[in-house]
Amino acid sequence: MDLRLQSNKTESFIKSCSNINLAWTSLIVEEFVRLGFTYFCIAPGSRSSPLALSATGHPLTTCISCYDERSLGFHALGYGRSSRKPAIVITSSGTAISNLLPSVVEASQDFVPLMLLTADRPPELHDAGANQAINQVNHYGSFVRHFFSLPPPNDQIYARMVLTTVDSAAYYAMQAPQGPVHINCAFREPLDYRYQDWSVECLKGLDKWFINSEPYTIYLGMKMASALGDYSCSVMEVLDIIKKAKQGLLLVGAIHTEDDMWTVALLARHLSWPVAADVLSGLRMRKVQNSFPGLDKSILFLDHIDQILLSESVKRWISPDVIVQIGSRITSKRLGTYLESCFPSSYILIDAHPCRHDPSHVVTHRIQAPISEFAASLCQYNFQRNPSRWMDILMALNSVVLQEIMFQHGHSRLRHVW
Repeated sequence: MDLRLQSNKTESFIKSCSNINLAWTSLIVEEFVRLGFTYFCIAPGSRSSPLALSATGHPLTTCISCYDERSLGFHALGYGRSSRKPAIVITSSGTAISNLLPSVVEASQDFVPLMLLTADRPPELHDAGANQAINQVNHYGSFVRHFFSLPPPNDQIYARMVLTTVDSAAYYAMQAPQGPVHINCAFREPLDYRYQDWSVECLKGLDKWFINSEPYTIYLGMKMASALGDYSCSVMEVLDIIKKAKQGLLLVGAIHTEDDMWTVALLARHLSWPVAADVLSGLRMRKVQNSFPGLDKSILFLDHIDQILLSESVKRWISPDVIVQIGSRITSKRLGTYLESCFPSSYILIDAHPCRHDPSHVVTHRIQAPISEFAASLCQYNFQRNPSRWMDILMALNSVVLQEIMFQHGHSRLRHVW
């Protein structure tokens, strides 16, 4: 089937779902399929109906059913052991999930990837005497590589959060040491095809995802190039994105060593991209510390990005097509809100740990690598440095804001003297 036709059908299908439960579970199943995980093991039950309906309704899945969760868990374990890909196990809520524990322990001990989707009662039914409402949070303890509890589906939550949850969970299951991963999924009624009005506005930001067949966030490995021109496939993909960028932005989050600060500065000069540095980066203090003598003048640091973003009209002018973020945490609420709404074609996040750290759920490529390795790989490649109106606009905006701040500061001091 033509990929564009399949993508159009996916968008139409999800938007036509009769309730938000089925919309979310359709996204979950579709994302697993895009990741290459198509084998679903289903234990029948009422609360897990949205997951089961979406899994069995997808044209590219293989689904098997078994009433005994213990047997189902070991069947999924055998599939993972032979294929080296996780089977996705779907169970209802309550004691049903406890029956999976023996297979979860064995998967953990033998480094077998396994994905557990356990349905759950919503919070208002816990500690209230509801049938099969037990505490399922961290139910498998240290035997899983990762646990996440999804809230009950809600059209007030951007649905892209569901996709980044699946992508993050899949990464934990597949990276060394491989093993089981648990996603707990709470559902309110209706649990079947009954109609309940929901807003497709929660699908905002999924336009690019709908028109291709790739996962929402692609996790990449980054290996140091041994010689000039000797790049891994992951590096080549990132290089291609950066090479095609017309309006690139280097965003620097929390970094902790002076070596990493130097590395980021050298990378910024090599790319000739403007730099927005969060307060946690340490780069905001570079002039006081005199950390980068000579280098600072060749880089456009947007020290006043928070103030620039106060203007709604300016926000529409500065729309980066590629953002490379180094270091995970960004403290600026205004910058975070802007990132949530600008939707660049590619958003690449680099840090040494595997944690998601994507509160806006906009990251398209997640690279787990030391900052120095990532920068070294990119600095071996010669990027064309073309004159950019984008840089000129940002430089002018930064300068105007600086002058206004200095004027306001001087005016304040004058009033104090009088």
